[in-house]
Amino acid sequence: MFRKADSSEIDAIHRLLIDEAAQGRFDHRLVEEPYRTGLRQNLQHIRKRGRRLDEELRAQLLVWENDAGEATGCVINSAIQAEYGNEIWMVAVFPEFRGQGQGHAMNSELLSFLHPRVDVFSRCAPQAQVYFRMNLRRGFLPLDTTAQGVRVMKLPKLGAAPDAPGTLHQQLEPFVEMPLR
Repeated sequence: MFRKADSSEIDAIHRLLIDEAAQGRFDHRLVEEPYRTGLRQNLQHIRKRGRRLDEELRAQLLVWENDAGEATGCVINSAIQAEYGNEIWMVAVFPEFRGQGQGHAMNSELLSFLHPRVDVFSRCAPQAQVYFRMNLRRGFLPLDTTAQGVRVMKLPKLGAAPDAPGTLHQQLEPFVEMPLR
């Protein structure tokens, strides 16, 4: 189940996201300064204020717990612009909990809440082949590729007709927060 991250978890989440960036899961620049420090500040700002610091967007820094109450992963649910759209900005599982179904459970819970209500977006770094394939299996459709090779994907809300790939202007619903325990 999801809960809001607390301040004592910021260091572990930051290390996890930096390690994932080093493996090509997220933008590789995050391993370098000033992006590394900027990510830490962003995580703290999201936790305290519910907004991203880098783009002043609504966001949630969520921790996923297993049945034993252990923090097994994290996700950042972010708006895309102003108060609109939902993007799974970053999602990761702590190494000691990989291969136990925690990532699958976390993503299933996230999408089972968001997907019926809103279109869900995701961006995949060029090196993030595993994440890209995982999104495809879950029904995400490729929309576009940026000049930097980042693949933009969309999971249309239930009952919606998907927009054509490459459509420049997507219809965005108001940002939806995940319920927390």
